Amino acid sequence: MAGAHAQRASGAPVRYARRVHPAPWSFSWEPLFLALSLAAGFAYAQVARRAHPSTPRALVFGLGLALVVAALCSPLETIARHYLLLFHLLGNVMIADWAPPLLILGLTPSMRAALARRGGRVLARVARPWVSLPVWLAVWYLIHLPAFYDYALRHTWALNAEHALLIAAGLLFWWTVFGSVLSTPSALAYLGVAFVSSIFLGLAFIFSSTPFYDFYEHAPRLWGLSPAKDQNLGGILMNAEQTVVFLSALAYFLVRLLNEEELQHAAEARKAEAGR
Repeated sequence: MAGAHAQRASGAPVRYARRVHPAPWSFSWEPLFLALSLAAGFAYAQVARRAHPSTPRALVFGLGLALVVAALCSPLETIARHYLLLFHLLGNVMIADWAPPLLILGLTPSMRAALARRGGRVLARVARPWVSLPVWLAVWYLIHLPAFYDYALRHTWALNAEHALLIAAGLLFWWTVFGSVLSTPSALAYLGVAFVSSIFLGLAFIFSSTPFYDFYEHAPRLWGLSPAKDQNLGGILMNAEQTVVFLSALAYFLVRLLNEEELQHAAEARKAEAGR
């Protein structure tokens, strides 16, 4: 302890006490998110008796829940919490970028309408793009600040808060997209701004030769990955998955926009022909 105080006083980096690390392929469990996932699945099954979602839609919702559980209750979480930033970033994108849109797409229109009614004015206000987009970006960047990230890795409650913030911000962001909040052109603009605004974190990870996080700099290494290479690969993963997710969503709304224009032109043509 005296040595640590001396290091702090001299400005040298503090090396934390050696900890016993679990085997990389052992399971980690986050009971809170496992319980919430089970509760969400049970609630969906109950509502499905009345809403009658199609099998593909129900499978999409189930896949969203499975991604949350796989990210936080598996060896992936063990490696993320004790060994590699790459796996931590993978878990984060699974719960922030992959699971939320699937969970919302897994809801039938009547389910989404019921949620909108229950959310009332609060949900209507926070789901506005000028609120949901800044909130999503703020969460995305702030939780990856070294001070918070290192603290969360050493304190379970803060790590749970990190995961909860990512899931909540992701659900809010994608609710704005798929919850009938935006017109198709507005959705395209919203997604484009979000994509461009979110890539800088991944770029910082890719091009930095200095590890950002003290925790991973001193963590045991796997597969010969140095802390810097671990961070670079994490940035590549982050930017690659965001490119796939956002370009897929943009392509969907672009096709929808073209279809809407064709339907509008066809309706105008029929109206003009009827007026002759």
